[in-house]
Formats: sequence, structure tokens, C-alpha cells
Amino acid sequence: MRHRAWSVVVVASCLLAAACQQGALSDQDKVAIQKVNDDFVSAVINPTGDPAALAKTFYTDTARVLAPNMPVVEGQAAITQLYTAMGHPKTFRFGPLTIEGGGSTAYVEGTYEGTFVPPGGGDPVADKGKFFATLQKQSDGSWKLSRDMWNSDQPPPGLVLLGGTLKADASPELKALDWLVGNWEMTGEAKTVSVLGPAGKSSLTLDCRWQAGGTNLFCTVDGTLPGGPYHDLMIHTYDPATKAYRGFDADNTGMASPFGLSISKDAWTYAYDLKLDGKPVKMRMTMFNLSKDGCSFKQEVSVAGGPFAIVSEGTGKKLPG
Repeated sequence: MRHRAWSVVVVASCLLAAACQQGALSDQDKVAIQKVNDDFVSAVINPTGDPAALAKTFYTDTARVLAPNMPVVEGQAAITQLYTAMGHPKTFRFGPLTIEGGGSTAYVEGTYEGTFVPPGGGDPVADKGKFFATLQKQSDGSWKLSRDMWNSDQPPPGLVLLGGTLKADASPELKALDWLVGNWEMTGEAKTVSVLGPAGKSSLTLDCRWQAGGTNLFCTVDGTLPGGPYHDLMIHTYDPATKAYRGFDADNTGMASPFGLSISKDAWTYAYDLKLDGKPVKMRMTMFNLSKDGCSFKQEVSVAGGPFAIVSEGTGKKLPG
């Protein structure tokens, strides 16, 4: 982590040096950039604010946002989805800003603090942290964000899972789950709108490990779906009494559901019985083309007893280590 942090400092220093060669920012430019930040605060705390308008007003067409705990998002459409899924700030403000740069490029560093209503509602959560942003001057003289990065000063929240190894006397069925242990990258695409959400690309990381005791396999899932940021916790186990795999899945969209799992040498198939938009929905997720390094996958749904239809497909890659 330390050498990565120094890399960021070195790159930022080089950018600032290059900008200085173009001439320092004028006082007028600095006032305009300060106003961009002030207007941004007013827009994000507006209870009737429109995330699409926010993205279009403050970000360039090719802007990249490096938000914490998720992959980079790029472009106004993806930034709109990000702000739609993040929840709503109840209070928000920036601390004093450091504005540097030259020519048509500006670099802004500062702090933030606020209270945020979680996605789906609930009690506001307080947060404070720091940010670094790059702005580009537009042809009409306005300034827009081309890069935006922030992270919290708060200690990492969340569940601490005590890891372990597969128990020594594990059954063959339990040993079969060991194939999933490790870190994965899963990339896919939903070609059409469905009850599961909009069309678009997905990028997820999986961290799968045995719980201490070696009888339950936990997977944490993080990344982005077409509908926005995604976080999930899955628990897998094998029940010798019923001779069946079973598990439970809970994610940040509000889904919390048991699942069945069938495992063969050719495929893993997860089966869910859900209720979405007031309709009974059967969902299955199948991983196939299995190897020690990866797999292919497809996600299918059946709505109200109808035929199964593929809603997304993709590939998974197991990372070294």
C-alpha cells in the first residue's frame, strides 16, 4: 500500500509540474473552480436532484470516477448509475480547497464530511474523508470534472469473517466446494432489460474462503452491475442428512434468499425462488466450462411459471495466489 501511495504522489507531482509550464491558473479560473465545487454541494444535497443532471452538469463525457470499494466507472451514464445507487446525502460540505494547475487543467484537493441516507432508506450514516479531482476547462469557459477520487477517514466497516481451511476429514461433497476457494474476477453482460435490472456490463470480484472450522464456505462479492454498485455475501455448505448442498445469499439490493446448489464435473448450478415486482421468479446461475483457472457462466430467469430465458452471460477468471 505504501509504494502505491507514493506512486500517486509522484504522478500528481509530475502532472502539477507539467501544468506549471503552461502558466499558473488565473484568479478568475480559481474563483470559477471554487464555484463548481459550491454548486456541486448544492446539487448533491437537493432532495429532488436528478443524478443524470448531476453527471451531465459536473462531469465530462469521458470522466472517470474512482470511488472506494468498487471498480472505476467511466462516462456520464455510468456515473449516473453510481450516484443513483449510492444513497442520498442529507448534509454535505467540502473543507478548504487547494486549487493548482495551469492552462486548461486544474487539480483540486480537499476534505469532505456529511451524513448519508443508505440506499433503500434507514438512519443517516456520518462520514468524512478526503478527495482529489482533476478538472478540464471546456470550450465555453466552464470547468468540468474529468477525474474524481475520494476515500473515507473512517475505519473499514463491515463483517469480519474468521478464515480457516477445509477440515481434514471432509466428505467428498464438501471437498467439491474447494474448487471455488480463492479470488475471482467475473465479467459479464446483460443484453436485455429483465426483472433483474437494466441491460449493460458487469464487473465483479469474488473472495471465497473457508470459515474457521472448515465446514462453511463464504464468498464476498463486490463490484458493479448495470444497475450500479453491488455487494453480496454468500454462504455455502453441504448437509449430509439431506445429501444436498444449500446456502444463503444476501446483497445490497435487498435480496436475502436461500439457494440450492447442484455440482457435477461439468457445471455448478445455483437455484433461487424469488419474488420480484410482485411476481414469482425462478432464477438460476450456471457456471460451466470449469477449469482450475476459470469458467463461463450464464444467468437465467423464469417469470410466473414461464420458460427460462438467458438474461446475462460472462466469464470468470481465478486470480493467482
